[in-house]
Amino acid sequence: MIPRPYLLILLAILLFGCTERQVRIHFEQAEKYRHEGKIDLAIEEYKAILGLRPDAIDALNNLGYLYVGKGQYANAIAQYQKAIAVKPDFAEAHFNLGVAYVAYSQLDSAIAAYQRALQYDPENHEIHNNLGAAHTMVGNLTEAEVSYQQALKLKPDYADVYHNLGLLYTYESRYRDAIPQYEKAIRYKPNFADAYNNMGSAHLELGQYEDAIQHFQTAVRLQPNHALAQENLRETKTRMDALQRAREAGEMRAQHILVKTEADAQLVLDQLDSGAKFEALAQLYSTDTASGRQGGDLGAFLPGTLLPKFEQAVKKIEPGQIGGPVKTPAGYHIIKRIY
Repeated sequence: MIPRPYLLILLAILLFGCTERQVRIHFEQAEKYRHEGKIDLAIEEYKAILGLRPDAIDALNNLGYLYVGKGQYANAIAQYQKAIAVKPDFAEAHFNLGVAYVAYSQLDSAIAAYQRALQYDPENHEIHNNLGAAHTMVGNLTEAEVSYQQALKLKPDYADVYHNLGLLYTYESRYRDAIPQYEKAIRYKPNFADAYNNMGSAHLELGQYEDAIQHFQTAVRLQPNHALAQENLRETKTRMDALQRAREAGEMRAQHILVKTEADAQLVLDQLDSGAKFEALAQLYSTDTASGRQGGDLGAFLPGTLLPKFEQAVKKIEPGQIGGPVKTPAGYHIIKRIY
């Protein structure tokens, strides 16, 4: 006869084994339903697992993921929090919690969740990228750039991060800085329609309409239902028509670098002759800091808008060429005519 204590232990082992088999069956069925797109049935299977084992962190995590897909963000957050309560160093659950908070528009909570995820998985490039995106959404642009750069240190071919950096620079109106980031995104992800669209938008803001049209057209070719690229393409063509009419009315557009002395102007000209970029020198030297941040771009103007002597100088310069220095009451101008 088996002693009673041993009988209880044996019974517990048998029950545990039975429970584990049931959990495994429900888990396999849940995954099958999930891959088939039968989300509600998958959710019921995960709930069945949790009825047997309330501390099953993988079931909690996967259930949260499914709730996010259904737009049930509060339910998703609750599942992730339960998983974290069982296993506080569960980096994936912290990360997924951040994703759910972003979808739920609780961005400060998302940032905190991503930061906790990094405590347990500091080398995860996806977490750094998502943290950067959340910082961008709340306007923490310096912190966002730091996160993106850290992601690129971990994964130098990470196309999404280059794209996000391009968006960040676009938000700051740094269109010339944004374009190379979009180009890198496309280098590593050639069919990246959003990157083509956003690069087109940057060219559009710079008045580079032909380049903008080319990129919008590529975005539409890659993704024919890309509504934003289609709208941008129409907008660019409208602007080009308006530009043609404005040019016929005498409109001009130019960049300039404004410095205090003729010697400073000559220094700039010498560097241009040596191959330096006009935009970079404008950012570095121009005392007109507003245009300097835009590579010296003054935007479009009609005759009679700016200082007469400056306008006369622009008229004498062929589009794409550089002239000066021109002295006005503001100082000495090095001028590059756009059109």
